[in-house]
Amino acid sequence: MKTRKAFATLTICVLLALTITGFVNLHEASAQSRADCRKLVTGTYLTTVSGDFGSFRLITTITQDGNYFVTGSNQNDAPSPLDQSGVSSVQPYSNVQGSWKCISDREITATVLNFNYPTATLPGAITRSDISATFDPKAGIVQATATLRSFSLNANPLKDDAPVAGTETFTGPRITPGH
Repeated sequence: MKTRKAFATLTICVLLALTITGFVNLHEASAQSRADCRKLVTGTYLTTVSGDFGSFRLITTITQDGNYFVTGSNQNDAPSPLDQSGVSSVQPYSNVQGSWKCISDREITATVLNFNYPTATLPGAITRSDISATFDPKAGIVQATATLRSFSLNANPLKDDAPVAGTETFTGPRITPGH
């Protein structure tokens, strides 16, 4: 009987040790994956956008500390040279700012905000864009999809929800020194 109890206790201890070791290894692998992701994705990218608001260019900067900044070629409501119609369907907007986090070693999610300036026919607003992006480390390319939602200036775009106002896809290279 004592042998059975000793064996059962030993078995439980071994299983517990394996479980703890597995958890620690999983946590270390996850921390390493996040560190690898941060090294891989940070930088500035020149992307081409296409979607519900036409085609235009973005300069996107992703910082190692989790900030996300965007400047667009169509911010002041000027028709983009990429849009052959010559008419912009974009309300003038501010620079875009927000934050991001790694969700795998080559993929991030980001939430960014910008202000839409009032026009003769449209009131001011806040746009929230939810972004999912993947990175090709060898080519230095980002590919992403953004879902845009528009909110009144009095709304809280981080807590409230709104219908999708549009979607965009973008892709482009990392800007490297000397190129």
